[in-house]
Amino acid sequence: MGNNINIKLIENYIKEKNLTKIKFCKICKISLGTLNKIMTNNKNFSIVTLFKIAKILNIQIYQLFI
Repeated sequence: MGNNINIKLIENYIKEKNLTKIKFCKICKISLGTLNKIMTNNKNFSIVTLFKIAKILNIQIYQLFI
């Protein structure tokens, strides 16, 4: 099964804002390890994490799902 999270949204945001992954994590208040899990299709993270990311990206959480 492929990744169900639209990581392109996250990658594009990081690129557009000229952020490092570490800076993005600090803004979202998540750990770098958690971000890496999302980006590599590891399913071991909480839904709360996705809410935090969606808030920073200024999108609804359902938009993070493919």
